[in-house]
Parts: sequence; C-alpha cells; structure tokens
Amino acid sequence: MNGNSFLFNFLMVAQESAFCTGINSFVFNQKCAVDLHLHLDGSVSVKSARELSEIEGVKLPESDEELERLLSVSDTCRDLNEYLEKFSLPVSLLQSEKSLEKCAFNLCTELSCGGFIYAEIRFAPQLHLKKGLSQKDAVEAVLRGVKKSGFKANVILCAMRSGDDNSSENLETAALVKEFLNKGVCALDLAGAEGLFPNEKYSYLFKKAKEDGVPFTIHSGEASGAESVEKAVEFGARRIGHGVRSVESEKTLKLLRDKQIPIEVCPTSNLNTNIFEDYSDIPLKKFIDYGIIVTVNSDNMSVSRTDARKEMQHLIESHNLSASQVKHLILNSVNASFLSEKEKKDLRKIVENSL
Repeated sequence: MNGNSFLFNFLMVAQESAFCTGINSFVFNQKCAVDLHLHLDGSVSVKSARELSEIEGVKLPESDEELERLLSVSDTCRDLNEYLEKFSLPVSLLQSEKSLEKCAFNLCTELSCGGFIYAEIRFAPQLHLKKGLSQKDAVEAVLRGVKKSGFKANVILCAMRSGDDNSSENLETAALVKEFLNKGVCALDLAGAEGLFPNEKYSYLFKKAKEDGVPFTIHSGEASGAESVEKAVEFGARRIGHGVRSVESEKTLKLLRDKQIPIEVCPTSNLNTNIFEDYSDIPLKKFIDYGIIVTVNSDNMSVSRTDARKEMQHLIESHNLSASQVKHLILNSVNASFLSEKEKKDLRKIVENSL
C-alpha cells in the first residue's frame, strides 16, 4: 500500500468512526446561546456562594472543591428527590434582598460573559421568606439584580409543589406574576417534586392564572410520565418544563405537535435524575422527526455543573448535530420565549448572523 492509499483509508476509517460514535467537528462557541429553563437557586457558582455567605453570615467550607460538592449532585444521584436536596444550601444563602439582588446580578453577568444573548431565570419567591422578606420583596430584589447587570433576561416566578397546604402562597406568587408581567417578569411556573405531588393538585393555580391572563409553563414529564404532560397541556401550559417522558406515549407526542407546545429539554439534569443513562438516549431525533418544538436548556448550572452552551455541545456530539440543526434549536428557544414579537425578531437576527 502506497502512502496516498494509506492516508485515504485512514481518513475513511476515521470518518466512519466519527459518524458511528456521534463525534462532530462542530463546536458551539458562537455568542448566541439562549436558556429558557434556568433556576436561580440551582445556579449559584462557588464564587457567588462565597459572596452570598458574607451577606447572610453562613459559614462555608474553606475548600472550593468541598463547596462545589455541596452545591452539585454526585454521579450516584438516584432520582429527582435526591437532586432537589442540593437546593437547601443555596436557598439558605438567599434570604435577604441584598443577597437575592447580588445572586441575580452575578448569574446574569456569568451568562453575558459566557456568550448568552437571553435567558429566562426562574425562582420561587416563597422559599426566601425565612428572615422576614415578603414574596414581593424577593421579586423586586431579583429584578433589580437583573436590571443592574445589563444582560437581557426575564424572570419566571415558580409556585411550589408541597406536602403542606401552600395554596395561599402559590396564589400570591401568581398574583405577583400578574403585577410584574412585562415589567421584568414573564411567566408563572410550577416546580418541585412532580412524582410526589401531581399537577392535578394545583388546578386552582392554573385556573387563576388563565383568568388573569398570566402565561405559564409547568414542570411535567420528568419524574412522572406522559400523562403529567397531558394534564399540563389540558390546564393551558404554554411550554412544558422538561417534558422528555412524552416519548412514552404517541398520544402525548401528537398533542404537543398539534398544539405546537415547546418542551424545555435539560439533558444533564435528566441524566443526573436517572431518566436517561447517556446523552445518546435522549430521544432528540424522535422529537424533531415528530414535529415537537425542542429547546435546549441547563436547568441548574451549579447543581448539574453545566450551562446551556455545554448542553448543546453534548447533543452535538451524541446526536451528530450540524451547525444548521443547532441554529434551528436555538431559534426554537427564541421563538418559544415569553418575549414580544419585536424582541424575538431582534434575537433571531443575532442567531442568523452568528451561525
């Protein structure tokens, strides 16, 4: 075999191997990332945690490595319930207006530096009242932090699933969405342990949101199956948080496609909670082929040690995505956002010019 033949065969084998293993030469480093499913309290970096601990007077480990372990799940995380345990420390660091404002500012600054052009940051005001704040105080503090950062972001307010009767707190959260809608707040959400507290328990919340003209997304199809997604759609959700277990039912897939309801996919989080074992198991191709609007998000930057840019890169490598497919997914996020049509148009231009 001569040198040219050897080189040709080597390149052919390498190309075939790359295709079979999902390796893709495209690297998503363009400055046009978007994250629609991003929890404030799940995205407290080590640096930010240290600043917040000074404000709140909470003692933290001296080692950054140990602190990161407290803020992030391990590889042995069993399920969503264990995953949610990682929120106790960051929530304890966010019990004053000053700390909430600082955390929102820090997160937006990190996103801006990371090449993001827009994010919808969500948090539950009712979790930040241990030192005397009202829910409204908490909302105003986060909005100040976002505004001071100069980064383009809106805030989604989360009502919470709970074993206790927190209906009054949830309705207060919904009322705050109405009060601050288009003033920095863009939607309502329902978060928490989906498997323990199903959507049906919160019908009162979505009824009120619809009456008030408040758009909402619901965490569904994560810990529970496709029926949870169907119930969210029935209640009037504009988007579905996670929604990946829709793949278990053709009926649910058809419902999402026909109503054009986007799903907020968070790959690493789904691996952490043992919904899937590997990025290649995420049914991205089936969703796309079926006509489902897929958006790619981080869920929790610190808990899952990721961001939406890394999430996209995982899917590029595991599903052999091209630049045009990545552009399509990012445009899905722009179009699925709770922004005005004019704002979406401006973001679409950035994406189109970047990819």
